[in-house]
Amino acid sequence: MRSKILWILLLPALVYPQARKAEFKLHDRGVLWETMKDDGTIGAPDPANRFQYFPSMDWPGGPSQMVKDDQRSYMLGAGLWIGGYHDNGRIFLTENGPFLNVDKGTFTAFERVDNYIENPGFNPAEAEQIIRMELTTTENIQVKRTSRAWSFPGYNNFIMMEYEFTNKNAGRITDVYFGFPYLIRPSYQDFVVHNGWGDDFNRTDDFVRYDSDTKMLYSWDDTPNYTLPTDVGNYWDDKNELRTTGYAGFALLDATGAKNNQKQPAVQYYAQLLNNEKYFTSTSSSAADMYKILNGTDKTLQAQDTDRLSPFMLMAMGPYDLAKDETVKIVLAEAVAGISLTEAMKGLASQAKLPQGENLLMESIEVAQDLYDNNYAMTVLPPPSPQLEIIPVPENQSITLNWQPVDETWIDPLMGSNDFNEYRIYRSSISYIGPYEQIRVIRPSRATDKSRYYDEENKKWVMEDKGISLGAGYFYAVTSADKGGFESWMTNRNETPVYAIRQPATTALNVRVFPNPFRITSGFPVSGAENSIVWTNLPAECTIRIYTTNGELIKTMEHNSPVSGEETWDQLTEARQRPAPGIYFWTVASSVGNAQGTLLIIK
Repeated sequence: MRSKILWILLLPALVYPQARKAEFKLHDRGVLWETMKDDGTIGAPDPANRFQYFPSMDWPGGPSQMVKDDQRSYMLGAGLWIGGYHDNGRIFLTENGPFLNVDKGTFTAFERVDNYIENPGFNPAEAEQIIRMELTTTENIQVKRTSRAWSFPGYNNFIMMEYEFTNKNAGRITDVYFGFPYLIRPSYQDFVVHNGWGDDFNRTDDFVRYDSDTKMLYSWDDTPNYTLPTDVGNYWDDKNELRTTGYAGFALLDATGAKNNQKQPAVQYYAQLLNNEKYFTSTSSSAADMYKILNGTDKTLQAQDTDRLSPFMLMAMGPYDLAKDETVKIVLAEAVAGISLTEAMKGLASQAKLPQGENLLMESIEVAQDLYDNNYAMTVLPPPSPQLEIIPVPENQSITLNWQPVDETWIDPLMGSNDFNEYRIYRSSISYIGPYEQIRVIRPSRATDKSRYYDEENKKWVMEDKGISLGAGYFYAVTSADKGGFESWMTNRNETPVYAIRQPATTALNVRVFPNPFRITSGFPVSGAENSIVWTNLPAECTIRIYTTNGELIKTMEHNSPVSGEETWDQLTEARQRPAPGIYFWTVASSVGNAQGTLLIIK
């Protein structure tokens, strides 16, 4: 075993300079969210910054602006290694991550294409999100990567990545290996528990395995243990919650045949990263030494299955001999699967259920394999989720959801007919990622549902949620299901919580008005509140004044409430007249600050 030198980890700024900051685009459509970068790497834009909360194998994924306590990323980052020999016998190895070193090649095409099922022109033979990247390494190897993601349940917890490697050298390159190093660390979620992400040997509690049936390297967090007084594994005692509920891995779906009929993947390798990072980067290792790791001839640091790790994981395909313009195709899938957040929030009582995630992960890769074998074409599709508008109604102490009907216009592109069955309405009082409870089912075919929930005048479905707690924030989603029970995903969730009534604000700095602009068709679709305009984030005591553009004061409202930060205007002036359409000015005056703004009324 090689010696382990701790000081290598203590000077990251000196060890890993990087001149270029990569561009990145997100897969944020399904349950698994991921950051794809234009330099061939994957994961959070700055892998040196453990406080960077961009998605990186983030499951359940989201929201877009992540905070520490919601962070569910299972990976620090992933990269790409390419090594082999030129025709003059010179060995080469290019390193694109997973650390800060990135080959100084040329980076060209980078785009995301959204092929959402609710959009006109949806193509069921392609993914809903496609991100394409192209680069050429300093060793003249062109790399094209196309990553794909879907929102449909059963297909939304994996991302598929298709690589094409083309030799652009004038001569032949030989014994070439294409490697994919991953820093999958489920225990990163323990950060909120004991302030560590596997960054010392007291916090290395991930296991790694290779499954030959699915051709997958995967990892999971160790069960809670008490080897140290403050070590509680992945259990968050403050919230009685298991933080790490899933298994994460990446698998080979397809690869061009290598020479000598070498079975693929040619290399499956995992090692303890702590104190050994220098062996896995060209900053401190030679191309020849890293090539030996890439092609599997050096497994000195190979970990045992019983080792608890902060893992470095590598899967490599090869060897290939490539003439000029010859191409190798490799297809991977990364996935995370496990028990639900509902189970996780039962705390230690759910610990015994965690191993279910292993089988779920295998099944996810099998689904990805079938989808790839079918040329990425879906064989069944749910109706799309509707575009959702969420409006708090303070005077009714409720929150209203409304949406344009999908049921009337949906034609399943695979069946050529309308197989819409019902809307399913979900609510969470905890977070964007849930857990959610189903609070209502609306079937357009039921006459009682049609009369109760359909606004014939505005051609909208409307559901008023009165079963809420005042002062609590809520997240909502409305999905669609067909007659076979296949359901769309929660692609219309609100990222920030909605309150029926907000608590008073401490200042007047963030006063807001809604709806603004006000239109009859976009006002409150609730009986008795059709003309309501609401000021929110108000101090407990303040005065609201509304003026015409000529400076005429038409309404004064005194707000005095220790429990509510909102005030409603029914659009009646002091003279009990409806204001004419146009622009109005408003002010808020209080002892803790003032605010002002404009309001547009459109009839």
